[in-house]
Amino acid sequence: MNEMTLSIPFQLIDPFFFPESKVRIDASHIIPYEPFFSYEVLYFNEEAPGSLPWEDHELFIGIILKSWREGEECLKTLFKKRSKDTLPLMKKSIAQVYMFLFWSNSMPVILNSDIAPIDNLSIKPVNAGERMSFIRNNPTLFHSFIQLSQLFEEQHKQYAKSLVLKRAGEN
Repeated sequence: MNEMTLSIPFQLIDPFFFPESKVRIDASHIIPYEPFFSYEVLYFNEEAPGSLPWEDHELFIGIILKSWREGEECLKTLFKKRSKDTLPLMKKSIAQVYMFLFWSNSMPVILNSDIAPIDNLSIKPVNAGERMSFIRNNPTLFHSFIQLSQLFEEQHKQYAKSLVLKRAGEN
């Protein structure tokens, strides 16, 4: 086990995801959202693992999308039952959309909007920053879940389009 305690880097300071100033990460078994933004925490603390998701985004985005689809089904069920237990899974899903947005732009996630606002990304849905702000401010609302689902879908289309254009340019 290669577990370490690291400080939350300046780029990721955000009480929504990190109520504490430190986080524990097992560097031998990294899961991007356990804790949130594990790769970025390691990277910004100069403990970067071999393969970085924003450099090998096709592989890692596939993992994020698979996990999102499973979470989306669970969230549909929770919202249908009017469960009060939606927050943990919504937080995870919100983190995943951040990863998808930044990684598909070949960048690590940066939550500090003074450094890298979402609206400055080249591959993104329309009004992504404003929509993410709404979702974060209302994470337990059904409408936020719908917005989140739409962001995933729209980002997936934008990302697929960018890959096609990139591959066409390589030929």
